[in-house]
Amino acid sequence: MMNNPFGTDADMMDLGETSELIVEEEKPEQGLELHVGSNIFRTTNGVVKLQGKEQIVIEVQPDPPALLLTMDFYDERGQRIGHIRRNQLSVVGSARFALCVTTASDATLDDPLTVTVSDRATDRTVIEVSLFHRRKIRFMSAYFHTHKGEVVSITPHYCRIGSGLTMFGDVVEGRGGSAMLG
Repeated sequence: MMNNPFGTDADMMDLGETSELIVEEEKPEQGLELHVGSNIFRTTNGVVKLQGKEQIVIEVQPDPPALLLTMDFYDERGQRIGHIRRNQLSVVGSARFALCVTTASDATLDDPLTVTVSDRATDRTVIEVSLFHRRKIRFMSAYFHTHKGEVVSITPHYCRIGSGLTMFGDVVEGRGGSAMLG
């Protein structure tokens, strides 16, 4: 006979009619999940810091459903050349940049919402972001400069900052904070 430190076999088997099924409530997902190239930043506050400075803020507005972009634009010398705040271009950048917000007239947060900013001078997409699954943001593509003048290039496969850093396949837990790049 084996020594059972938990009592008799009968005690262990007697779950009887008093046992209750314990059900854990599903917790709602918190924060925004940013897909930057093939990198995923989970539970962020929607702020993207590039080389230590906040340069991009993404917000999801539930009613009416909207994806909102706030961003500073710099040139290759690090001089600020434009600004967009919650999908509104500043006067300084309105001649150079074009903004396109794509949404259905009766959109919900389950529909794809997209914000695209392009540079009129180069006819290049500066940034294109899209909302999917209510709280996930995909950076579809991007090509812009940081406050230090370094080029940021984002494709579906990678995020490259300058010539020194290429990120691909990273999964980072944001814990309610910023996504840090570079």
